Amino acid sequence: MSSSFAKKSLAVAVGLVLSGLSQAATVHTRAVAPSPPSPAAIAAAAGDSSRLLLRAGIVDPLAQRIEAGSVVEGLADAPAQPRYAIVQFGKAGADARRALEASGVTFLGYVPNNAYYVRLNGADLAGVRSAAGVRWAGAVAPGLKIDPRLWASRRAELKDRGDARYDIEIETFLGEDPAVVTSALRRAVADLDIAHVDADASAPRRVRVSVRAGDIDATLVAASALDAVQFVAPWAEPKLMNAGSIGAIQGNATAACAGTGAVCGPTPLWDHQLFGTGQIVAVADSGLDADEAWFTTLDRGTGTPTTAITPGSSPVPPATGATFANNKVFAYWVQPGATAGDNNRTCRPGAAPTGFHGTHVNGTVAGDAAGTFGANNYVASTPLAANHDLADGMAPNAQLLFQDIGNDTSGCLQINDWPNTLRQANAGGARIHSNSWGGQTFGAYESRDVDVDTVTREKEDLLVVIAAGNDGDLTAAEGCPAANVVGSVCITSIGSPGNAKNALTVGALLHAGTTTLQAFSSRGPTTDGRIKPDIMAPGTSIVSAAGDATITATIQAPVTSTKSGTSMATPTIAGNTALVRQFFTEGFYPRGARNADDALNPSGMAMKAVLINGTRVLDNWPSMDTGWGRAWLDGNLWFANTLAGGDDTRRLRLFERTNASGLATGDSNSYTIANVQAGAELRATLTWYDLPGVPGAAASLVNNLDLEVTGPGGTVYRGNVFAAGVSTTGGAADAVNTVEQVRLAAPAAGSYTFRVIGASVPGNGAELSERQGYALAVSGAFGLPDGPAFAAPTSLAIASNNASGIGVGFAAAGGAQGFQLYRANGTCATAAAGDFRLVATGAAAPLVDDRTTGGFQYAYKVRGVSNDVEGTASACIDVTSADTCSLMPSAFGITGANGRGATCGVTVNWAASQSSCPASSAITYKVLRSDSPAFTAPQTIIANLASPTWTDTGVVNGHPYFYRTVATDAFGNERTSGVVGTTPSGAPGPDPRRYLDDADTKVYAKLEGSWIIADTAAADGTHSYHTGPDGSASPNCAALRTEKLAVTANSVLSYNARYNLESEWDGVVVEISTDDGATWNDLPPAGGYPSTFAQTGSPPGNLCGYAATHGAFNGATTAASNAGPNETPPANVVFKPFTSSLAAYAGQNVIVRWRVSSDANTDFGGFWLDTVRIGDADIVFDDGFETSNYVCH
Repeated sequence: MSSSFAKKSLAVAVGLVLSGLSQAATVHTRAVAPSPPSPAAIAAAAGDSSRLLLRAGIVDPLAQRIEAGSVVEGLADAPAQPRYAIVQFGKAGADARRALEASGVTFLGYVPNNAYYVRLNGADLAGVRSAAGVRWAGAVAPGLKIDPRLWASRRAELKDRGDARYDIEIETFLGEDPAVVTSALRRAVADLDIAHVDADASAPRRVRVSVRAGDIDATLVAASALDAVQFVAPWAEPKLMNAGSIGAIQGNATAACAGTGAVCGPTPLWDHQLFGTGQIVAVADSGLDADEAWFTTLDRGTGTPTTAITPGSSPVPPATGATFANNKVFAYWVQPGATAGDNNRTCRPGAAPTGFHGTHVNGTVAGDAAGTFGANNYVASTPLAANHDLADGMAPNAQLLFQDIGNDTSGCLQINDWPNTLRQANAGGARIHSNSWGGQTFGAYESRDVDVDTVTREKEDLLVVIAAGNDGDLTAAEGCPAANVVGSVCITSIGSPGNAKNALTVGALLHAGTTTLQAFSSRGPTTDGRIKPDIMAPGTSIVSAAGDATITATIQAPVTSTKSGTSMATPTIAGNTALVRQFFTEGFYPRGARNADDALNPSGMAMKAVLINGTRVLDNWPSMDTGWGRAWLDGNLWFANTLAGGDDTRRLRLFERTNASGLATGDSNSYTIANVQAGAELRATLTWYDLPGVPGAAASLVNNLDLEVTGPGGTVYRGNVFAAGVSTTGGAADAVNTVEQVRLAAPAAGSYTFRVIGASVPGNGAELSERQGYALAVSGAFGLPDGPAFAAPTSLAIASNNASGIGVGFAAAGGAQGFQLYRANGTCATAAAGDFRLVATGAAAPLVDDRTTGGFQYAYKVRGVSNDVEGTASACIDVTSADTCSLMPSAFGITGANGRGATCGVTVNWAASQSSCPASSAITYKVLRSDSPAFTAPQTIIANLASPTWTDTGVVNGHPYFYRTVATDAFGNERTSGVVGTTPSGAPGPDPRRYLDDADTKVYAKLEGSWIIADTAAADGTHSYHTGPDGSASPNCAALRTEKLAVTANSVLSYNARYNLESEWDGVVVEISTDDGATWNDLPPAGGYPSTFAQTGSPPGNLCGYAATHGAFNGATTAASNAGPNETPPANVVFKPFTSSLAAYAGQNVIVRWRVSSDANTDFGGFWLDTVRIGDADIVFDDGFETSNYVCH
């Protein structure tokens, strides 16, 4: 019934699986001073595979090391045996990474260039360094975990939050307990406020604290010393960031107009009855005065309009709450910590009051005044008419999904689970998310940016629209970093989450049709050199809905207020994006007229590409002030019937591939438009949703794609290589941005080929992250005049279905320029028309989808291309893929190893693993056995097991054995368990009169948590039990347990212990149970424990919660003392013998445990346990009969 869970501390786990050596030692490296790299330096190093791009500097780690210990006084050294490291690979990086993964190393995130954060999982760092394909591997020094803005030399630029306190955010590695951080910081800093601790264990946990200036150093030293901590950065408190804008954005109007009343300028999208119908836009803001007539009526064109005030509910994200399908406000979800309603409170001293900000923002997106109030009658929009009144919003017939993040008591924003707030909105049906708030981070890529990139990579159909910020005219005295002040402008002033790669970040112009930049609009670049903002819109003197502090059961007359800021420009873009999305969902693309058969549910990448591709070019375009220009929807949304004020001189092509059918490194996709006419601009915009970057990296880009356009005569243009706002030949490919564009203001007539290249797609270690989807929007004078659509291909058939993919055959009329294959997940019956995405192109049938996964069902359609435009879609065909599948089986663990029995055998049990491949539901297992806890020279003792259990009969009594299992599906995909060990004995178990467990000749103990079998110290032999890696700084509460043993009045427990545990803070306690572990009693050694938890405080800081008066082993065992002072290094720490009488438990079955309890500060060396014996002192002669029960045969 016993088992022994043994983790590896030796350097063999990796070395066994990998062959070959690479010279990766950091011997003879030159010290370099820490220095945050400039955008130019990052761009220059982006293509150098030998460089590590860190926020503390750019180095070749084989030749240089950053001396980061000086950034804050008192920082600890990097741990000699870390649990986390950075591993950089050479040219064979992908294969080497998979080999390390197979050995048990976990990959956590990409570090440019060619490197990853990893969790070693017991593997020795030296073994990783010597693994094939590894160029360099090293621990992360505490100084490298600290954001440069917190360095002592730069701290003068930090601003407090208005109350002489500074907010700091500490991020752990995935899977770590945030109690690690809170415990350590409480001890290190007396005046500490813990403001927030993340609850979502599926992502790295973040702890936000506030401290006074004098405690910043202590906070940084304590946090960075924790092995569990990945990064420490300042945290910027989020703060808040129509008639005139409508014509400017839809129709490129340039006139000065009023902000209320009649619409000024052309409205080509409204003229084509695109008012946002069927679209749900999410808004997260300070509140919503939901009883205002702007938000109470929705006319869906199906009968009587619905007039109602939507009530608030408080679902905990990502769970959704109440929805109201026929209400203007589709849902009102109050986020944790917020309150329903809007407010005019002031969050911090000196800050501006909220001013019912959220009500104004919602009004700009989709406000729609309706109802009769006195002499004034306002008419709601319909799917056929805008019925514009007062200052209705950009998408008057759209619905709002409002997420209230405002606290009406404090006036502060409460965004405590930002990624799940986004997921909640997406789950509720929103595909556009508007955010007019952000933290003052001055271009830094921080946690909220990471969250946007994480969620959008996961939810490809979501576009997150974010305000750039209002710090463009900030002075040094007002907080702009001195290096960022250029004249009267604060450059690199974009706030977060506006620095997210995948966000659409919005800057502000002056009012209505003007193209002049508003001085306060925050500027780029980001600190890693990316172009931000992405797009511009009017943001000055914007007239929209006004709110008040009460919500009643009576609808209130619509009242307006006027505000300025990127907060106003952002909902302008979000509302107009709803019109763009409706253009696609109602089938205007590609033929320019509404057609349900052409419906497309565009990805967020596609919406972003189309918006940026259609901008009006502004001065010095593109620039770090105004990004890619002012939004102009009709700039590349093409209508077959041009109405007054419309511009359809350029037609649109959209090439969109999701991540599932995306590019790997070295792949490319080419698209040709054969007959581009001269006389109109030709523009191509490539966007993609990148993986999130990691803290501490200087560059946030992970997967890098390139855009290349080849024109007549073979002229090649690369993305983002411009001269005077026009693409030019030459230059280098962009390795920084996730938006690339080629613009030819006066293109030569002829054929153009647009090539998307997978320049570097390393992924971040997550499954399928080594593929990158994208959207490419191209607009120009092609396909004009419009001709008849190419007829739908017929007679679709599956031409092939194998490991090369799925080939779809078809018949088609002559005259096509080519064909395009589209795929949707599922079957023809389950897939909606808008779900089909491009997967292949070709000149003739069959077209092959080579991005399939075996066992999954796919539905396909084909279109022909003629006159450079897609034709009518074919009928649908579906099939189940017969391709291979590379998805790993689900994770599993060994649940026990029982070595008790009259016949020698060890029964190993494990939880069942599940196949991730539908065509390979069956899982088989193989069991590996080794004589070593480090699992050296393992043998496969059985394979092809169908059940998760096996009894190994090839064992002998009293010999220790170690096991691990491997789950395999029919495609050969494998998942490996951890290691478990035990020693065979007779049916009652080992002899309780002469029990011995020395981790060498006998192994019985069951290990929990951090306990391992180690070779770092031993009382005899070469191994002992150890509480964890030396220098561990994680709070710990874990036990080592003996077998269950029957004891007599003469039984004595003896053991050798060696320890170097933080005196009076951490400790090991010995306990005994007589009821199978349900309850435990203290079992101190003879003479009592040498110490207590005297310093632990109240409530106790040690993780098991032992009181300060409780006895414990701590301090250090030296020749002179059992509780000596802690030693670093532990030169004088020795094993000492201890005993405890078990007479009080005579006649009972007992289990003894050694339980380590520590806080988050270093435990120095830990606790080693060896030569555990339970014996009967009265035995002087043994005839063998009594022992036979305890021996297997």
